[in-house]
Amino acid sequence: MKKILTYAMSMGLAFLGSDLMAQTVTGQGFEGTAFPPAGWQTVGFGGGPGAPTWSRRTTATAGTTPACTPFGGAGMARFSSRGATAGGTQTLGSPVIDLSKRGSANSYISLYMFRDTVYNTDDSVTVWFNTSRSLTGAKRLGGITRYAKKTYPDSVAHGWYKYSFAIPSSFTGTTNYFLIQATARGGANGGNIFIDSVTWDAYPTFCEGKPDAGTLSASTYYVCGAVGPSTITLAGNTASTGISIKYETSTDSATFTTNAWTTNVNTANFSAAIGKYRYIRAIVSCASSGQADTSNCIRIWIDNTATPPTITVTPANATLCAGATTGVKLVASGALTYSWTPTTGLSSNTGDTIYALPTASTFYTVAGIDDKGCTGQRNVAVQIQNGPNVTLTASDTMVCEGDSVQLTATVAPVGGPPQTYTYAWSTGSTTSTTFAKANGASSSYQVSVKNTAGCETIKTKTIYGVLKPSAAYKVTSLGGRKFQFEFTGSNAADVYWNYSDGNESFQPKPTYTFSADGTFKIMLIANNPPCLSDTMYFDLKVTNVGTRAQSLMNLSMMPNPASDQVLVKFNGVEANLEVMLVDALGREVYRQAYSSVNGNQGVVIPTNTLTEGLYQVRIKSKEGISSLGLQVAH
Repeated sequence: MKKILTYAMSMGLAFLGSDLMAQTVTGQGFEGTAFPPAGWQTVGFGGGPGAPTWSRRTTATAGTTPACTPFGGAGMARFSSRGATAGGTQTLGSPVIDLSKRGSANSYISLYMFRDTVYNTDDSVTVWFNTSRSLTGAKRLGGITRYAKKTYPDSVAHGWYKYSFAIPSSFTGTTNYFLIQATARGGANGGNIFIDSVTWDAYPTFCEGKPDAGTLSASTYYVCGAVGPSTITLAGNTASTGISIKYETSTDSATFTTNAWTTNVNTANFSAAIGKYRYIRAIVSCASSGQADTSNCIRIWIDNTATPPTITVTPANATLCAGATTGVKLVASGALTYSWTPTTGLSSNTGDTIYALPTASTFYTVAGIDDKGCTGQRNVAVQIQNGPNVTLTASDTMVCEGDSVQLTATVAPVGGPPQTYTYAWSTGSTTSTTFAKANGASSSYQVSVKNTAGCETIKTKTIYGVLKPSAAYKVTSLGGRKFQFEFTGSNAADVYWNYSDGNESFQPKPTYTFSADGTFKIMLIANNPPCLSDTMYFDLKVTNVGTRAQSLMNLSMMPNPASDQVLVKFNGVEANLEVMLVDALGREVYRQAYSSVNGNQGVVIPTNTLTEGLYQVRIKSKEGISSLGLQVAH
């Protein structure tokens, strides 16, 4: 004996009272083995691998689901939420409901739901109502959680419960649906949902007088006997309680006999076993008035000798590269008209030529109908293929500028038939390896690898070059035997100076005083490991010019720094003089003989052609050599 509990709820749920009864209550107890039942439809699918779905069950045992048996009869509907990815959902859509005759009457949907106390998760059922089998724009009537101890909609125990939902009065059309949306909330820790004995109000009217038989038509008037029947449809007839429909057939359009293949339906499949015409008509009768009406008569040819056409598709199978923007062209032949399914990614679902651009690998079916009405089919697979899995390696990533490294493109194997790969390097190479130089501080090289299908993967590798050093210098005289040396080259990590007198320096800008006069061969080395060093030599003349002669001649010089020329004055000496100008490396760049006549004379030295830097003005007299430092700045 089942324990049955009935609860009324707010939020769209109410008692079914006797004042709410409609003319007809229609129900579904899921007794038939087919699922979904006739007129029902599952809508939407989600949740990933192992996504939950609606199905029919006769019993459920403990362990994997809450243990239960149908509320009534042999069957019930189950939503497989246990073990499904949380958030998975699917909707069970009702048959069409005609509410055009409800007027101001109340209308309800009722169902029984099994609520358990085993799995504490928020698996739930939500009931919607709409003018289509879609949740878009649907009206929410109410919801129920599976776990019985939840406070919403009520606190109950383990068992079956009846819930009723009021249909809003705004729904008064001929085409309406209710949708039972189930959602898996608990994932692997959830429980399955069971419903049974779903009922809803309908509003038929009873026939009066002579009914209208409507119009009879056929999906095809030339039936390919080896394929299947023609679908007969009766439309526009009086649809009300007390109406009966029967179909009659004839071989000569004169003598009709009642056909036994179907009654009281508006759509049926008709076939015959002989290759000749068949004439079909419908008789619609009203039981209360005893009057009847006859539809139009249609003629169908049944050809048992015809065979389905052989459909071919070019190409038979196709491959698209992932990310493609242009679809693959598919051309069907062998029939007159064509239809393609599914429509996902198709430029059109009809015609002999279409373009397919799916985002995932898809099997398409094209159905072709020939001039005899016979249908043939062909499947074609459009596979989405990724580019090759390429790894780009280098024998070294940091080398000396101008040196070469080996770059190698390695393709990881994939499943399926063997692949042929083509290579295109920015270096011009067409093999899996190439040699690349480090040009400058960094150089990037690219390889394009394509598989047999032409799908491409591009990889880039950057090679860093250690620049070769360049040695250059500047020497500034600081007076006497003291000089400042300065490295002016480039790309050196360190520098080395050797003064050829047994002394050295590792500073980029050292100052050094020689202990004796002479010409010294200076060595400069610029290093930038691991690349080669750059070494250069230059001669430096060192003279410790005395100061006594300078004092005796009372030398002076202006301007200093000089641009175009400089005036050197020397007083108190009446003798022949030699005026010289020497650069920082001891090289003589100017010489002039001069004769002093009054002891208060000077000489003008042009400097406009000299490079900027430090120089020595040397005056040679019988007293010795005097010197002054001069800076040339333009």
